[in-house]
Amino acid sequence: MKNSRLFSMKMDIKWLSAVVTACLLSLLLVACNNSTEQFAPGTTVTIAPSSYTWTVTELLDTQGQCMFSPDDYQDNVLIITVNDSNGRPIGEMDLEVYLSPSNSTSSPQLDDWHIFYLYDDHNNNGVVDHPQELVSGAGDPILYETKTEKYHGTKTVIVRTNTSCGGYQATLHAYAGDGYGSMEINTDTEKEPD
Repeated sequence: MKNSRLFSMKMDIKWLSAVVTACLLSLLLVACNNSTEQFAPGTTVTIAPSSYTWTVTELLDTQGQCMFSPDDYQDNVLIITVNDSNGRPIGEMDLEVYLSPSNSTSSPQLDDWHIFYLYDDHNNNGVVDHPQELVSGAGDPILYETKTEKYHGTKTVIVRTNTSCGGYQATLHAYAGDGYGSMEINTDTEKEPD
């Protein structure tokens, strides 16, 4: 009788151990599948608006050169959206963003001033909080790594564009998983009124 109880207890412990192990493995697999490093093929990345153009009235100096003013700018609030192949938003997805000015945008006369700056709208208020939210702006493409919002698969960024001189262009690039999206910002020139 004593041996049968001992055998029964050993079987109960083995069964309980097997159940606990199976549960832990299931939790581990679920946690791994929720990782943003793993993604289904067909991820789409869109940026709204898809393009934007500012019309600039240039003030010229006596040599006919545009007079650059660092305090003359406009801000574009841009929404980056990441969806899976079925059009569902992907929250907390790794997102890589960079702002790439065209070659003509880098001008030696601008010294340390730049035409385009990229900001991360950390507090989602749609307003630049400078310099805390500045993530690029040195004129060269700078990769910025972030994540989409948890529940709606979006990320808000702001591009500040200097509007004292025209004829400049930049492209905002966004990568998530195997998806890619881009948008362009331009400054067109309007002649100074006579």
